[in-house]
Amino acid sequence: MSKLRYGIIGIGNMGSGHIKLLQAGKIKGAMLTAVCDLVESKRDLAQEYLPDVKVFEDATAMIDSGLVDAVIVATPHYDHPSEAIKAFGKGMHVLIEKPAGVYVKQVREMNETAAKSGKKFGIVYNQRMNPLYQKLRELISSGEL
Repeated sequence: MSKLRYGIIGIGNMGSGHIKLLQAGKIKGAMLTAVCDLVESKRDLAQEYLPDVKVFEDATAMIDSGLVDAVIVATPHYDHPSEAIKAFGKGMHVLIEKPAGVYVKQVREMNETAAKSGKKFGIVYNQRMNPLYQKLRELISSGEL
């Protein structure tokens, strides 16, 4: 099996965490091939510390480059739906950070686009194993709440 080539959109706090996981080989079958960020200083750091990874100024250029099969969207949450929709439009798998977005209409459009794309789509819920949230889910699922 060949490795899935990942690009990361947004290389701030969350994006840099994904970079570390991918660079350390922690994600079986995945490799980091590109990153992008609108902030020049972040791009400069990426070029210094990721010599084998292509650095782009914006997501459109990275998505259009042909260097990625999947993207991780780690931008401010207002941009999650638009970046995801852009990637689905180019036939890519998408993983976004939470929350899905800010506006219901945009999130609905993103979900509909994902469903039609035939590609994998996921949202990172890093608190899902917290016992507090597991109990809350249980209460909601049972109908008690």
